[in-house]
Amino acid sequence: MSRKLRLLFLNHNYRDEGTYYRAMPMAEHLAARGHRVTLLTVSRAQRWRATWSVVNGVKLGEMPNLGQDSSGEGYGPLDNLYRIAEAINWRFDIIHAFDHKPNATFAAFAGRLRGAKIVADWADWWGGPGGINDVPRRRVPAVGVFERWWEEESKRRADGVIAISSVLRDRAISLGCPAERVTYIPTGAAIDKIHPVPAAQARQALNLPPEQPIAGFVGIGQGDLEIVFRAIRQLDGVRLAIVGPKNDRVNVLAQQAGVADRIWQTGFLDYGKFSTYLGACDLFVLPLTDRAANRGRLPNKLLDYFCAGRPTVASPIGDVKTILDRYEVGVIARDDEFAASISALLGDPARRQRLGANARTVAETAFAWPALIDQVEAFYFSLLGGRA
Repeated sequence: MSRKLRLLFLNHNYRDEGTYYRAMPMAEHLAARGHRVTLLTVSRAQRWRATWSVVNGVKLGEMPNLGQDSSGEGYGPLDNLYRIAEAINWRFDIIHAFDHKPNATFAAFAGRLRGAKIVADWADWWGGPGGINDVPRRRVPAVGVFERWWEEESKRRADGVIAISSVLRDRAISLGCPAERVTYIPTGAAIDKIHPVPAAQARQALNLPPEQPIAGFVGIGQGDLEIVFRAIRQLDGVRLAIVGPKNDRVNVLAQQAGVADRIWQTGFLDYGKFSTYLGACDLFVLPLTDRAANRGRLPNKLLDYFCAGRPTVASPIGDVKTILDRYEVGVIARDDEFAASISALLGDPARRQRLGANARTVAETAFAWPALIDQVEAFYFSLLGGRA
């Protein structure tokens, strides 16, 4: 029987946002195998105090959000202090830090003083030209300078690196991280939460026209939609469903593109409604400009598309291109090819059905959490000297 580990997961986001959707399912599956898992995230409601609960076997700590939004996530003073205290007061075998933000890394290195091994989880490309932090203005410019250095340095100093994409895996090795201590493990698909729903059933439930062509886009992050808006403008009668929080910037861009009357922003939805809204779409789109942030990521929305059993029209960027090339689940399209690719799929129901069925199968196999957790466990034990 495998040794049961004491694990601390450090997520820099608010609960139910961003990398939380990578950290929490991983924690739940490890807890189901008997490991003792504590996950620390940031509370949406509490400014001054931490709250604790147990979710599917995971001890979940929601840290106070005071200062969370100052110069980027992860800088809350109480949040960081509480996490450091947790890492020092308890002995952990592995501390898994999800990205480099202070609240995901400072406590990890403090916990190393108690003998913990540090796993740096690299889920996004943050620094440098084209990275997430490459924005015209920040509240404190020095923070950007620090993060550009610490994003890479925290990986060098960690005992091991788990990268969400092959691009970030290769980047870690190029920084001097030993190849045997770097591994690529993508995020798992939410196959237990998102299920294929027949379009007719979904549209009846949502009171939508049964025959109108609908392309879908999912996510809190709603960048690069200009690519799709240009395509929609060329496709008479096609509607774009944006499944996620309503965004004023998106409204402005849609108006500028002349497609505001064909954009449907659903607003924030919980997982209980996701399957129905995704089921109302004929296909999904994943537009990505060619920049470092997009090359380094594996968008959660792509896995949601697979779970829903629909094909995807996506830009040829990073691991998204690799995945669509490897599995027959959609169409790769350059910016000026989106309209033609969407139109071709909408005009071929049999092909859409075949690609969608393939997508669901890929979600249940290549991106199934149980298989991925095998890899996570094996990596942990390799860092601990193979002591299973």
